[in-house]
Amino acid sequence: MVIDNYFNLGLLMGAVFSFLLSMYLIFYPNNFFPNKILGVLVFTWSITVFAFIIQSPDFFAKYPHFYALWDVFTLMFFPLIYLYIRHYLYKDIKVNWSNLWHFAPSIAYLITFSPFFLQSGEAKIQMINNGFPVWFGPLQTIFNLTIILQGTFYSIYSLRTIHHFQYFRKNRLSDFQLNSLSWLRLFVLINIFLWIAGTTGAFLDIFGIDIFIDLFDVFYLGLTLLTIVLGIFTMQRPELFEETEDILALLHPRKSNSPQSQKKGYTPEEFQTLSQYIVDKKPYLKNDLKMQDMVEATGLSYKRISEMLNSEFEKSFYELMNEYRLEEAIRLINEGFHIKHTLPYLADAAGFNSKTTFNRAFKKYTGKTPTEYIQSLD
Repeated sequence: MVIDNYFNLGLLMGAVFSFLLSMYLIFYPNNFFPNKILGVLVFTWSITVFAFIIQSPDFFAKYPHFYALWDVFTLMFFPLIYLYIRHYLYKDIKVNWSNLWHFAPSIAYLITFSPFFLQSGEAKIQMINNGFPVWFGPLQTIFNLTIILQGTFYSIYSLRTIHHFQYFRKNRLSDFQLNSLSWLRLFVLINIFLWIAGTTGAFLDIFGIDIFIDLFDVFYLGLTLLTIVLGIFTMQRPELFEETEDILALLHPRKSNSPQSQKKGYTPEEFQTLSQYIVDKKPYLKNDLKMQDMVEATGLSYKRISEMLNSEFEKSFYELMNEYRLEEAIRLINEGFHIKHTLPYLADAAGFNSKTTFNRAFKKYTGKTPTEYIQSLD
């Protein structure tokens, strides 16, 4: 194999950069699951770009076991994009094995082509040189069409997820959240453009039509450039790629019974300011409320707010906001809001970030699930 032009050399360097970035996102020491999904996505990009550069008759003559193996990564592109967006927006969604159904086409591909993959290297070389079994070509066409359908389905679903998140929160989103949504929307649109280029190139190949540009070059160059953009964002705006908490101690404060901890370091006027802000402005209706929002709105320091929450409410910031949200949800149910709207919509209107969090909080504070509570009203 020979890298005989600057274009392929640039793609190869981009593939190496993609691989390094994927390792950073996967193994960066935090627990932000969307980062790990994005890391796996970038890893599949790096493998696919690398395969595009090196695949040739000479390469497969030396390494026949790699033949047809790359497509399994392509089948993972759009499911990973969708799962990244979903888990990024709804951080309370539990990570479970049910997500694996999104990768059913990839698993089916490996199983379907296992009669070929399990062959010896010599047998594979013979097939590559002399022709494949009758079933090989039609099945490859089916999976290529599956990739096209994935692009259609997951693109629509990804954009719908972003739109749903923004629509049901309306004016309750911070500037940071709005910027994040713009980034995610652009991320999906770029992938849609690349999908269009790759799909058009595939159809042109099927019908034997030649045009002035190789659309597969556009596709793989686009993946490389997108990875570089991701790298720049990672370095310049790491908050897009790691879970940021305002102050972890405020979410899970440690209570102390020492006399010093019981001393009030705030004035009645400061407590009145905080209480009035919560009652009048209802900040808890903002789904992703941060302590920084309360600091900026009230002019109180982190330390003052933390002291008041611990001393006056005896609750953490997270617990107190969820209690207010729960009161709002119960008020909406008692007013019949649930009759015309779904429970997820009601949860969102009350300020909860996800239905899972809503159900958990409702059960914890009332001893009933939302459905059981509604039934008890009848």
